[in-house]
Amino acid sequence: MLANSLLLSILDYADASYPNLTKDQLNKLERLQNLAIRFIFCLRKFDHVSEFRLKLKWLPIRSRRNLHILSLLYCVLFNPKAPSYLKDKFEYIRNNMEELRASRSLMLKLPVHRTKFYAQSFTVQAIKLWNSLPLHKRKAESLSIFKKYVKDHYLKLETI
Repeated sequence: MLANSLLLSILDYADASYPNLTKDQLNKLERLQNLAIRFIFCLRKFDHVSEFRLKLKWLPIRSRRNLHILSLLYCVLFNPKAPSYLKDKFEYIRNNMEELRASRSLMLKLPVHRTKFYAQSFTVQAIKLWNSLPLHKRKAESLSIFKKYVKDHYLKLETI
């Protein structure tokens, strides 16, 4: 598990804070992760790594970033000590009766965004990811349970 401690910690470092990476940059990170999987299992250069990634219970880079973004958002929403300047960026939907039901399902209001740059911001990306999660995962009692739910959710998506 040398790759776990050395490589994944570097790939994971602050990945939630730079959500606007290009596809090319994400592909390079994905290739680095695939290289580590090939090293661990002594695979050849062109062998597929998907099934081996699942054996390690590793998420692909994009899903790992989503997990970290969602974990950070969970901390902001449910930690009473979270800074108010972060909490103020997230608002539950609550205007009419339909939206009142949505607030019980912990749906967040997506801010109006006109630029592509803002659409790729942490706030917008986090809200889109949060709202796409099933309700029972959003209602997790603790951060560790939430992380487990989200990781299982993304691992199931990988097997489909």
